[in-house]
Amino acid sequence: MNYQLKNDYSYLFSSLGTKSGSGMGNLNFLSDYASIKNGSYGKLLRAYYNKVGNNNESSSTSSTKKESSSSKISTSMAQDSAKTLSAIDSSADKLKASADALTSKGENSVFNQKEVTKKNEDGTTTTTKEYDMDAIYKAVSGFATNYNNLLDNVNKSGSANVHKAASNMTNITDIYKKSLADVGVTIGADKRLSVDEEKLKSADVSKLKSVFNNTPSFASSVSSQASYIDSAASREATKANTYNYNGSYSNNFNMGDMFSAMF
Repeated sequence: MNYQLKNDYSYLFSSLGTKSGSGMGNLNFLSDYASIKNGSYGKLLRAYYNKVGNNNESSSTSSTKKESSSSKISTSMAQDSAKTLSAIDSSADKLKASADALTSKGENSVFNQKEVTKKNEDGTTTTTKEYDMDAIYKAVSGFATNYNNLLDNVNKSGSANVHKAASNMTNITDIYKKSLADVGVTIGADKRLSVDEEKLKSADVSKLKSVFNNTPSFASSVSSQASYIDSAASREATKANTYNYNGSYSNNFNMGDMFSAMF
């Protein structure tokens, strides 16, 4: 890679030297760089940064933890491993399936009433239509488990887009906080869901249907957000990688970063 350079190198570049008559018009960029690094310019830079590094050692140590935590999610969106992205994809699909089961209508709906025959004290029987509260609890509990598993897998991701999509989902969950609490579903400090079996089974079915079976509902909204998380993970998996000087993958190939690594 050759560059046409003007004869205006500063005094710091004086250690390069040239052959008489050859001039400095046509130089090999990487060869020049090696000379600069080993010459007076490189020595000056090393001396300067060593001094700055020693003076700021204590302050840099205190900021290391902040940098390490914030660097997990950055605008460069470091690529996750295939295992992490696959886990997000799988858990998102499971959450969508459990949400769709709750929003299902018709004969296969978990909120479809079934005929229940009971024997009376006088020996006669009475047949009535009732909701299967055991089945409803099982469906809601499975939904909560899949919701929590997706959050766990997202927390292992380094993608800003994946985290943003998950944040949208948890924000929607917060909107339904009161309605969820009314039917026995609470949101923890870690944003995970927990289900109180006794409270859910004794809840007003109309409220349960409003939260999980209506259109729109909490369950249908979560299904949509799970799809967005899945899409974000899929986009992350298809991005090209470059390996930067920090030892992590970066999707933004920056020539300046590459040369910074050489100092």
